Amino acid sequence: MKSENRKNWKLNTRLNHPERISPIPGNPPLLAPIYHSVKFVVSEGTPYWDQFIYGRVSNPTVRQLEVLLADLQNKEDCIVLSSGIAAITGSMLGLLKSGDHVITFRELYKPARIFMRDMLPRFGITTSVLKLNQLDELEQTIIPGKTKLIHFESPTNPNLDIADIQRIIEVAHKHNVLVSMDGTFAGIHQHTDFDIDLMIHSLTKFANGHGDVLAGSIAGKKSLIQQIRQMTITLGATLDPQAASLVERGLKTYQLRFERHVKNAGKVAEFLNQHPKIKKVFYPGLSTHHGHELAQKQMSDMGAVVSFVLDSGLGMNADQFAHKLQLIQFAVSLGATESIICPTHIFFGDDLGPVDKEEMGISPYSLRLSVGLEDSEDVIADLKQALSL
Repeated sequence: MKSENRKNWKLNTRLNHPERISPIPGNPPLLAPIYHSVKFVVSEGTPYWDQFIYGRVSNPTVRQLEVLLADLQNKEDCIVLSSGIAAITGSMLGLLKSGDHVITFRELYKPARIFMRDMLPRFGITTSVLKLNQLDELEQTIIPGKTKLIHFESPTNPNLDIADIQRIIEVAHKHNVLVSMDGTFAGIHQHTDFDIDLMIHSLTKFANGHGDVLAGSIAGKKSLIQQIRQMTITLGATLDPQAASLVERGLKTYQLRFERHVKNAGKVAEFLNQHPKIKKVFYPGLSTHHGHELAQKQMSDMGAVVSFVLDSGLGMNADQFAHKLQLIQFAVSLGATESIICPTHIFFGDDLGPVDKEEMGISPYSLRLSVGLEDSEDVIADLKQALSL
């Protein structure tokens, strides 16, 4: 700031233009500062597009998180947005136009499924919805010249189906179709070696890890990210710098937390799988899981989410069971330090028909458990007491 005449300014002027304190060269803060300013003073000697000007367009704190996430996921570039669903919708609105066709799968995060199935047609974009085990039909579903994107997730929400990622990529790229994947349940450190055009994450979950931030990210080829960035800037789905800073802070302990999550989840899954009052357990780390072998090929860690179905003879439905728990809290979301549980038929399947819900294992007796960082013995003890009632 040009403040050489500051001593001559009156009080109100000086209050609004304080002296700037900057560390001397070689004396940077150990942690990067949070740039709360929406506006930046425009440099005279730098092209406008190479500097920070306005917070909705770019911000140093936000950009630092984007660069870190691109590096962690082995991608050229990354954009962070105000939520995970903003990343999904923003990527599609940024890349698709009227007349385009997209393919997705029934086993998808419900808001994403609703957006693609019910909302994209309002913009003249059609969607085909397959079952994740219908990959033999994937190639036939592609409409030459019209299909532009295949979107899927793995493991899926809520019952942890495993997609054959390489097979989807090969079919898509054979026909010059882009592939976007929601990898939230697996975590940001997995699936980084696949040639996925766009990797999407809800940073709200494991990346932040403390349940106090909404954020999402899209990582991929620089040209695609730039195209999406222009749309999301216009839509205003910008991530706040304070939220970006909290996500970056969470990432410092990400690996440590994820290892504990996975270790606890494996023990909980084994307990539930052996309990006589549990009808079925969905966890890719179990040999009984239908996607276990594929998961072992694609994933180093099997995640922290365990879904299961109560035996109807227990005398409780999923809602009643969730309320019987004392340590595990009845709440939505996942990937935070505490264990939380919710019935899947309420939050993930109420837009589906009876046949789809039955095939997907969603019923009044099904639940999704996000296993936290507590001692696994305490989590298991809580489940045990609820099952004994």
